[in-house]
Amino acid sequence: MQEIERRASALWRQASHRLSAALDAIPVGAVTLGVGIIALTVSNRLPVWLAIPARDLQMALVGGGAPAEVAATIGAGVSAALTFLALLAAYGLLLAAGQSAPPGWLRRAARWLAIPVLLWSLVASLQSVVILGRGLVTSATQQPPAYTADELYYNQYNARLLLAGANPYTDADIHLSAAMTYFHIRGFTPIARGRFSDPRHTPTGHEMRAVASEYQAHPLTPPPELDPATLHSYPAGAFLVDVPSVWLGLPGMGVAQILLFAALSVALVVYAPPGARLAVGLLVWANPAFAQRVVNGDFDIWWMAALIGAWLLGERRWLSGALLGVACAIKQAAWFAAPFYVLWVWRRDGLAEALRRAGIAAAAFLLINLPWLILSPRAWLSSVLLPLSLPLLPDGSGLIALAQAGMLPLLPALYTLLELGVWAAALLWAWRMLQRGRLPTAGLVAGLLPLLVAWRSPERYFLALSTLALAALLLSWRPPPPAPPPLCGRGEPHGRVAPLSPSGGGGVGEGAVLTPADRPPAASRWGGQRRRG
Repeated sequence: MQEIERRASALWRQASHRLSAALDAIPVGAVTLGVGIIALTVSNRLPVWLAIPARDLQMALVGGGAPAEVAATIGAGVSAALTFLALLAAYGLLLAAGQSAPPGWLRRAARWLAIPVLLWSLVASLQSVVILGRGLVTSATQQPPAYTADELYYNQYNARLLLAGANPYTDADIHLSAAMTYFHIRGFTPIARGRFSDPRHTPTGHEMRAVASEYQAHPLTPPPELDPATLHSYPAGAFLVDVPSVWLGLPGMGVAQILLFAALSVALVVYAPPGARLAVGLLVWANPAFAQRVVNGDFDIWWMAALIGAWLLGERRWLSGALLGVACAIKQAAWFAAPFYVLWVWRRDGLAEALRRAGIAAAAFLLINLPWLILSPRAWLSSVLLPLSLPLLPDGSGLIALAQAGMLPLLPALYTLLELGVWAAALLWAWRMLQRGRLPTAGLVAGLLPLLVAWRSPERYFLALSTLALAALLLSWRPPPPAPPPLCGRGEPHGRVAPLSPSGGGGVGEGAVLTPADRPPAASRWGGQRRRG
C-alpha cells in the first residue's frame, strides 16, 4: 500500500510539474488577448442577450407605478450601459495584451486562465471554420449575393461601372437606382432629414422600403431621406478591390475576402515565434462574429490587412509606406490609424524616416485615386467627405448607444468634438507609451479608439480589433532593430560611451565603453526579461 501511495505521489508531482511548465510556456500576452476577444464577443452579443431582461425590467417598473417613458429609458439604458462597459473592458484587455513587461498580477492571472482561454479559442475557431467554409460555397454560387450591408452591394456595382467604362463618382441618381434594380435590394444609408429628422427615431424596415420605392419611381427627384451620392462614399480603393472578382464573373465578394482573411491568418502564424504558433493560430480565428462579417458583412478586411502589413513589414520602407497608403485609399477608418504608424516609425527610426514613410503613403493614396482626381475632382472629394458632410442618423454600441437610450444628449457636434478629443488624447498617450517602451505597438489598436465616442459607431467597427490586437502582440514580441553605434577613434564602432558614474569610481567611468555584459537584459519575445546564466 505504501508503495502504491509513493508511486501515485510521484506521478502527481510529475504531472503537476509538466502542467506548470506548459502553463509557463503560454505567453501572457496571448492569454490576455484571448480574454479580450471573449469580452469583445460578449459586448457584441449582449444587446441580444439582454433584450428579454430589459423588457421584463421595463414591465416591472411600469407595474410599480413608474411612467412608461421613464421605464423604457431605464430598460434600454441598462442594456446600453452594460454593452458599453463590456466594450471598454475588451478594449483595455486588447491594449494590455501588447505590454512589453506585464505586471506580476497579470502574469499570475494569465497562468490560470491559459487553459480555459485556449479551450474557448478552440471552440470559437471551429465555429469560424464552419462559417468561412459555408460562406466560401455560398459566395461562389449564390446569384445575386446576399450581403448584410448595402456598402458591399454598391462597391461591387461601382466595380461593374468601372469595367463598363463609366465613372462611379458621377451620375449617382441613375446609378443608385440601377444598382437597387440589379441586386433586387432596397437598402441605403438613411439621412436625418424629412421623415427621419428625429435622431431618437430609428427608421423601421417598412419606412426604409417606402423611401426606396419613392426613389425608384422618380430617381431624378430623390426624397430628402435618401442621398444617391452614398453609392460612392469611399475612396477609389473600396471598389477597386472588387474589380478582379467582377471581372472573373464571381457572384459576390465573399470568395476574395475569405481568401484574403485566410492568407492574413497564415501570415500572422508564420510571423509568430515557433513556440507560440499554435496559440496564434487559434486566436486569429477565435472571433466567429468577425468571420461572419468577412463573408458578407463589410469590406474592412481589405484596409485592415493592408494596415497590418504596413506594421509587420515596418523594416521595408517602400513596401510598408505603400501599404499604409493602400489602407487609407480603401476606407476612411484607416485615416485614424495612419498617424499612429507615423509616430511609431518616428520613435523607432527618427523624424526624417517618418516623414519619408508619410510621403510614400500619401503618394500611394493619390496614385490609386488619381484617375478620378483628374476626371472629377469635386465629385471625388465630396464623395470621400460624405461621412462628415451628410447629416447621418446616430448608430452604434459605443457612447452613442447611451444617448439613443435617452441617458445622454443627442447633439452631433458634441460627439464630433469628443471623437477628435479622444483621437488627440490617444495620439499623445501612444507617444508616451512609445517613449517608455511599455506598449510599443499600441497604435494598431488605439487608432480605432475614437470610434467609441463617435456619432456612428456600429459594433462591426470593433470586431476587427481582435486581429489588429493580435498583430500588435506579435510585433511586441519582436525585439526592436538595434540602433547603429556611434563611431569611436578612427571610425571603428566600439559601442556606446557611458556617462560619468555619479560615484566617481567603482562604476562605469567617463569614456568607458559598455560591453554586452554591461548592457541591461533585452526584453524577451514573451514580454519579460531574458536572464543570463
